[in-house]
Amino acid sequence: MAEDNGGGGGFGWFLLGGVLGLIAGAYIASGPGRGQVDNLRSKTIELSTSEPVQKAKEAAQRARTIVTDPDHPVGKAIQDGVAAAKRKREELEATAARKMQRSTNLEE
Repeated sequence: MAEDNGGGGGFGWFLLGGVLGLIAGAYIASGPGRGQVDNLRSKTIELSTSEPVQKAKEAAQRARTIVTDPDHPVGKAIQDGVAAAKRKREELEATAARKMQRSTNLEE
């Protein structure tokens, strides 16, 4: 009789790899990698409160206000553009519907 060595062994190696990965992850999270994570977190907090970042956030907020303000020329231009696009779309849809209706009538 021939031995069957081809089945089931792959799952054991898969489990062994998972366990080794879990151990390595736990070591990195609690060991030397933990210091790097804490350092990166503190640097991110430091940079997010820096003056250039605050200025950029303020500029972005002003831009949002301008764009949404219908009394500001930029906000008015955006609203006019949106309204014009909506009218053009409705016009094109109506034209397409009429052409479809004509082609349907010609086929009958």
